[in-house]
Amino acid sequence: MGEKTIQEVERFEAAIKAVSGKLRGKMQEELASLDIGLTGPQYFMLYFIEEKGSCRVKEIAEQMEVKPSAVTVMVDRLVQAGVAEREHDEQDRRSVIVRVTPEGKRVLTAINEKRKKMLGRLIANIEQSDLEQFLQTLEFIAQQE
Repeated sequence: MGEKTIQEVERFEAAIKAVSGKLRGKMQEELASLDIGLTGPQYFMLYFIEEKGSCRVKEIAEQMEVKPSAVTVMVDRLVQAGVAEREHDEQDRRSVIVRVTPEGKRVLTAINEKRKKMLGRLIANIEQSDLEQFLQTLEFIAQQE
């Protein structure tokens, strides 16, 4: 395929930034419409915890690239909202394990349904052949190292 021109690279970068911004904004709107009081980073954290099954505060901090003290504050809010719970690790009492509660799973399900509908609306007007090419391109980029 070869090198791309600087204009192509800049166009690609601008498109990625615009799409990312649009998705973030739409996701914030969806979160607000559910009236559950979660911010984008809190949703990301809850989603990450659910994906792992349970995890330590240190793992969350590494994933979010923040200090464990910042994660502790966010976990406090998730616990207060009833969507997560924490417990001390039996093998290492200094370590705290965080899990998603049944209410947290319900909230994640509701958010994920809204997210899929929102994404569906964004691609609804794309011709099927164009959509297939677009998805193949995204999947190709995702597989690059």
